[in-house]
Amino acid sequence: MLFQQVLNGLTNGSLYALMAVGVTMVYKSLGMLNFAHGDVMMVGTFITLTFTQMGIPFYAAIVMGIASAAILGFLLERIILRKVKFSSFVNLLIATVGVSYVLRNTAMVIWGTSPQLFPSMFPAKLIRIGNFTITPQSIGIILISLALITGLHMFFTKVKVGKCMQLANSDPEGTAMMGVNVTYMRFLTFGISAGLAAIAGIMIAPRTYARVDMSATIGMKAFAAAILGGIGNLWGALLGGVILGIVEALGSAYISTAYRDAFSFIILFIVLFVKPTGLLNKKIENKL
Repeated sequence: MLFQQVLNGLTNGSLYALMAVGVTMVYKSLGMLNFAHGDVMMVGTFITLTFTQMGIPFYAAIVMGIASAAILGFLLERIILRKVKFSSFVNLLIATVGVSYVLRNTAMVIWGTSPQLFPSMFPAKLIRIGNFTITPQSIGIILISLALITGLHMFFTKVKVGKCMQLANSDPEGTAMMGVNVTYMRFLTFGISAGLAAIAGIMIAPRTYARVDMSATIGMKAFAAAILGGIGNLWGALLGGVILGIVEALGSAYISTAYRDAFSFIILFIVLFVKPTGLLNKKIENKL
């Protein structure tokens, strides 16, 4: 029973971590929190579902949905956030909250408020090992999330473009003097972040249905995971997501499912009370 719940927690935690990585990327690049991140995830998920309903092969629809979310991220940065990037942090925050409401209400008009079935990219079968069961879906979610996060780490530490994306916020003037287009780096960050959000949504939706309100719940847990691990730290986002997922699963199993969402934020408050900078603090933040 315990191992089964830990496995469930790892599955959900991997999804929270993947969302939290997108939050971390934007924070590293622009020094801001993007409260529209969960809504971009939701829109990418519904676009994928729409393409599937139109008869487009599922995996092609996934690629198109991820690309659409990335384009949406590009547009948000180019049309809205770039206009207020030199404003105060509060103005940037309000801008992303405004974008969140616009995306959510537009989605309600287009797709309605009723939950919709979403196909899974993994076979629907159970694998029994002793007294517990595991599904290809759980294995796939954990492996894909881990592979993407590891790939991003390699991208940021080994690839020139990735290194420039990190420097764009920490030292924009010095980066510009090196001949790097800082604006383009930030533009690229938003697109990659949005694409990651869509991937997370496509893996979440078969477990929870595709719902317009999924953006609020998953989005807030992504922020909680990023802050818990240490905002701005890639591995912190992974650690924070996994911890939240496991705490949520164990709390639901042994206490009550009624407080499922509360458990995540309770552990966040406890950790921040003890260590306000998050579990992986700023001393290793710049290593991603």
